Amino acid sequence: MNEMEFDKALSAFLDDAKCEQVNEALFELVRSSFTAGWKAAMGSDIKRIMDIDKR
Repeated sequence: MNEMEFDKALSAFLDDAKCEQVNEALFELVRSSFTAGWKAAMGSDIKRIMDIDKR
């Protein structure tokens, strides 16, 4: 497969609706994980430390 064929195949893959669905699901998973970590950190000593650093 030459570079042009590869680029065409990759473009077709990225434009596919199933690829878009997978990307959306992956983004939601990462966002949910980040949110859970953020909420956990804000309920811990990290929040107190962060508040001190802002003063």
